[in-house]
Amino acid sequence: MELPLCSFDLRTGIFCPRCAEKLRRGLYSELDVKVMKKLLELEKSFSKLQRAGYVKSVDCGEAVFVVLKSGSLSGFEFRELSRLRKMLSSEVGKHVRIVEDDPDPIRFIEKVAAPARIAAVNKIWLPDGSEETRVIFDRERSLRVGGDALVKLVEEVKKMKLSVDFERRGWRGGTPRRRRAKKAVAK
Repeated sequence: MELPLCSFDLRTGIFCPRCAEKLRRGLYSELDVKVMKKLLELEKSFSKLQRAGYVKSVDCGEAVFVVLKSGSLSGFEFRELSRLRKMLSSEVGKHVRIVEDDPDPIRFIEKVAAPARIAAVNKIWLPDGSEETRVIFDRERSLRVGGDALVKLVEEVKKMKLSVDFERRGWRGGTPRRRRAKKAVAK
């Protein structure tokens, strides 16, 4: 597997100066180290992981997103991917979602937010000179990832500011609202 840290360092837990510098600068966290170490162990069980590349892991509260390089998941069958996800979940202690990176940030957002569909994308230039991307999805209830989790993931992986909005605000969680039936007027 193609990893940003040395595989020997991950197996032993003692980091060379180059890898230690990456950890010190905050490019990779303890979560990244834990996931990369587990992926190295799982290479024996999942031979297709040898052709995969690791990008980043992000803890978004309700789930941990493991981002692999583009094309890393193409050879996996659904059952294999499900087993891999379960093994990573048991290691991390939270639900794990595995997604592929994409050079285009909007396509990356589409992959993460599926089955929600992007209705519009706007670039907003702020007075301080920075820019923010505003993504408008079709429905709130079709977005399975929380809006805050999506913002955090894109900020960590793509290093861009993001705001999320919806064309139609759906009811999220619980039972949907019901329309009241009109009572028939007796004459």
